[in-house]
Amino acid sequence: MLHLQPNNLLIQKTLSEAIEAYGNGTPLTLDRIISDFDYTTFHISNASEDKLTLALSIRTKAWQSVSQCTGGPGLVAYLQSKYANYSGISASSVPESGYDYTLLLDLGKLQPEAMKDLSLLKTLVLGYAFQLAFNEFVTLSAAPEGTESETNILHTIKYRDDENLFIKPSYDRITVIFETIFQDETDKVFGKVFLQEFVDARKRNRSIQSAPQVLFSHEPPLELQNAGAVASMNSSDTSRRFITFVLFPRHFQTPELQFSTLSHLTLFRNYFHYHIKCSKAYMHSRMRYRVDSFIKVLNRAKLDEEEEDIDQQSKQQQTRRTITGRKMVSY
Repeated sequence: MLHLQPNNLLIQKTLSEAIEAYGNGTPLTLDRIISDFDYTTFHISNASEDKLTLALSIRTKAWQSVSQCTGGPGLVAYLQSKYANYSGISASSVPESGYDYTLLLDLGKLQPEAMKDLSLLKTLVLGYAFQLAFNEFVTLSAAPEGTESETNILHTIKYRDDENLFIKPSYDRITVIFETIFQDETDKVFGKVFLQEFVDARKRNRSIQSAPQVLFSHEPPLELQNAGAVASMNSSDTSRRFITFVLFPRHFQTPELQFSTLSHLTLFRNYFHYHIKCSKAYMHSRMRYRVDSFIKVLNRAKLDEEEEDIDQQSKQQQTRRTITGRKMVSY
């Protein structure tokens, strides 16, 4: 299976080319648009009169819903804190027209190790809601016994037109729910088989039994029903499915585990539907190969027209008859 990387390789390549050209004394004039999953678009550009300053802008459908998540310093402040340790990176006070957020990069001060973090910009935007959930889990788990340790906080990320991502923290776990829509009936079958493998592999392999539990359902989970998020959903939509991941403290104890968890979860929807399409393509290729093999068998069993004519002539010569029907024997 293919595991998608959280960082955008095209951003890294573009920034590497810009830094290399600057080091050679021939700075580039850039105006490059990079498309990513989930309708996310990046724009790397610089002005012709100022080639030493690059502008890295991002536009994503999840920006508005993520910025509305409460309980933290705010999405913009969170992103600024992630790049505060790097010199040559500053946030623009006014984003580029048509984009949600813009970073200004000074090629003279930009550090090479900062390029990977810049390519993680979309992951950091989506990870803000996860970071809030991690902090809320710490607060709820530290509450004294006997006090109300549950919360009605539900972070909703609208990262696609009709699909949402829900994150609900609790005192002992964090529940992550993906809402996905299958456009094709065969996708439902492939999706169910694919997710069942998550459950079976967790049972078979002892080394991954500590992985998060995965649940697949047709109806909204109780976490969504209790939070009142079901009212906005179309109950008559039979193509809607819900995939639930249950995260326990062992999955996000350290900052490294937190980043690994959120980077895998933010890419799960793309990973899931990508492998459904790959499975369908593989099945179609196998069917085409089988049909081709059947056609070859039929072609081998079919006589050519010339051979058929020769056989008919030889039969007619062997069985010549008179007008009365008697056979004519030639000596």
